[in-house]
Amino acid sequence: MTRPTLTVTPRTDTGKGPNRRLRVSGSVPAVVYTKGKAPVAVNADPKLVVAHLNGPLGKNGAIDLAIEGESAPRLAIIQEYTVHPWKRSLEHVDFWEITPDTLLTVTVPFGGEGRSEAEKQGGRIRFTRDDLVVQCKPGDVPKKIVFDMASLTPGDHNITVSKIPMPAGVKPYFKHDFSVIQVFMPKGPAAGEEPAKGKDDKKKPAAAGKAPAAKAAAPAAKKK
Repeated sequence: MTRPTLTVTPRTDTGKGPNRRLRVSGSVPAVVYTKGKAPVAVNADPKLVVAHLNGPLGKNGAIDLAIEGESAPRLAIIQEYTVHPWKRSLEHVDFWEITPDTLLTVTVPFGGEGRSEAEKQGGRIRFTRDDLVVQCKPGDVPKKIVFDMASLTPGDHNITVSKIPMPAGVKPYFKHDFSVIQVFMPKGPAAGEEPAKGKDDKKKPAAAGKAPAAKAAAPAAKKK
């Protein structure tokens, strides 16, 4: 996937006042952070930042950050951003400079594809998570982790995150293994089968609306 390029301009004025004026002018204040180096204050085009956030990888996607005046762009990701509480406009962006070998910890969408044998037999599937935390390099970040539901068998009742196949270069990140897919099979006979008959099932029920016949009265005692 081709990385997008975002051009930003260095700025010297910082603080609430200058930042407010910057937003009024149509830009958004931002800071570029690099491990072992001083942060660089810049301003960016909010429309381009939002377009990247709405892209295939969203916040997880790496970008070529071109700072005006520098000879080469920096590889970076958006570490954090803030949005106005009711205007929903972009207020501030933090960029984090990385390398192609940086191991990222990112949250990606998770879901299933296809239909399992358990569902065909009347079972119910429950996903306990709709996203997963994974670790990978910038070039290996997946759009989504997709589980092949057809690989489930009726005997599978609990699938944990450690059992989810991952794309190349991606591994799940967790401290304790946890459930992500649960399978609930229906109780009783399988669909299409007749319920088992017991001994009492052979007796014919009384006719509807008719009470059983009363016992005959005992004969009167004879006079001596």
